[in-house]
Amino acid sequence: MSAAQREFWSKVAHRYDRVVDLQIGGRTRAMVRERAAQEERFGTLAEFGCGTGFFTPVLAGKADRVVATDLSPGMLAVARARVGEPNVRFQAEDCQRTSFGDGAFDAVFLSLVLHFTDPERTLAEMRRILKPGGVLIIANPDREGLSGFDRLRSSIRIFTRGVTGYRAKPPKGFARKVGGESLLCGLAEHGFAVTGAQSIHDGSRSSNVPIQYVRAVKVK
Repeated sequence: MSAAQREFWSKVAHRYDRVVDLQIGGRTRAMVRERAAQEERFGTLAEFGCGTGFFTPVLAGKADRVVATDLSPGMLAVARARVGEPNVRFQAEDCQRTSFGDGAFDAVFLSLVLHFTDPERTLAEMRRILKPGGVLIIANPDREGLSGFDRLRSSIRIFTRGVTGYRAKPPKGFARKVGGESLLCGLAEHGFAVTGAQSIHDGSRSSNVPIQYVRAVKVK
């Protein structure tokens, strides 16, 4: 990912949690975190786009060891100050091209990050660093699940809340690759078998953005 993205996320790190919840739905991320808390026990897990550490403590409770990564130094600084679990290590990584060896992890978790990347490159890298049979968990916005009017309302809210909340200009081409059904097809093309997919939606407002929670395994 670009230096412009790295700089943007560092600038908005301290405002991120409040703004993103206003953009997609007040309970949405919490509902995704509750779903992640139902996962099985893992050995070594990598989290990409850990941001402020919102999901990291739950993941730490599900794994022997967690490597929580983000592209942004500003986000990592917030996460390090917030998360105190002893089995978590933070480090800077670009999920499209990591420093990890082949088959390094039993599981990988990406939430609200794939649409900021080139999905083809990211999925290929996730396959490379997972062990055979390793688990890939992706939670990604799925605005295709909204009606036309609600999709428009969500677009307006995401834009206005982002402008007024972040008070920083996003990089060119920011967040244009939101998944949906194409995410499921992309996983199969990259050597993953989908074992579960569900839509998580805060129903307090019809235009809240659904999150597609997908669980897949690396085909041996």
